[in-house]
Amino acid sequence: MFKDIYTERGLRKIINAWGTYSLFGPEANMAKLLVSEATWAAGDMCMQTYGGFSFAEEYDIERKFRETRLFRKAPVSTNLVLSYIVEHILKLPRSF
Repeated sequence: MFKDIYTERGLRKIINAWGTYSLFGPEANMAKLLVSEATWAAGDMCMQTYGGFSFAEEYDIERKFRETRLFRKAPVSTNLVLSYIVEHILKLPRSF
């Protein structure tokens, strides 16, 4: 979704401003979106790689795959994050 340069730039901004009590709403939302997309892609690739064995309890892949699904839904869903980005960062009108 987002390019690596934006991720690095946002991370450096947060690190440099750490302790100044600034609000990082846009950065936090983009970080949550990046993490949820990355974990979902990693979990999906792991499921594809192991095939039918990924559902076996011995490999513990199925449990991790379920946990990656939580990042997309909790505590804030991906749709709400995208809505925040569109409304507050891109300054577009609400779509709902």
